[in-house]
Amino acid sequence: MSGVNRLIPDYALLKRFVNLPDLLARVEDDRDLLTELLILFQEEIPGLQGALHHTMDAGDLTEAARAAHALKGVLGNLSMKQGALLASTIETAAVAGDVPKIKETLTAFDSEMVALLEAVDTFMAGK
Repeated sequence: MSGVNRLIPDYALLKRFVNLPDLLARVEDDRDLLTELLILFQEEIPGLQGALHHTMDAGDLTEAARAAHALKGVLGNLSMKQGALLASTIETAAVAGDVPKIKETLTAFDSEMVALLEAVDTFMAGK
């Protein structure tokens, strides 16, 4: 059936991490643009996450706050609310110098990113 959206079955897992109605509205329901943005996400998130870990390992909370802020922006712009919230919590804790809170939240953030990247990979594979 030509009227059926072939992407709908692949949305199920992605919906756990992404506010899809919000994201689709942001891209004006342009599925090609959505695909491009998700490809960029797959390419950029590991480097940004690595930068956050590197700054934490170096004990540079100012740079950790910047890295978390960048992650918060990317995730928020893609309607990945839980990931953005965790990045925001890390940013706030870094500004406050609360290393235990950063470490606790970073563990949850890392788990969220693993699951989110798997969901995006699954979605992209079904295209």
